[in-house]
Amino acid sequence: MARCKKCGAPIVWVKTPDNRWMPCDEGLVEYHAGNTPDFEDYVVNDKGEVIQCTFDFQCDPDGLARFPHWKTCPFAEEFRKK
Repeated sequence: MARCKKCGAPIVWVKTPDNRWMPCDEGLVEYHAGNTPDFEDYVVNDKGEVIQCTFDFQCDPDGLARFPHWKTCPFAEEFRKK
């Protein structure tokens, strides 16, 4: 299992459609996809697609995906390219 170099959290590397590797949190979460201002969160599916979503929904979830690690890592800003 890979771990974040800064916070030590377990991460999973997911290949994006443009052949880049994105660090994601290990666990899967249920999400409801959408593209409105109310949907302020993002998840990454197993195809590496970033999906705008919400977790506040009244219907069945659209699927399972992972949080991109930059969303949860307290040191995410240190990894951003200047």
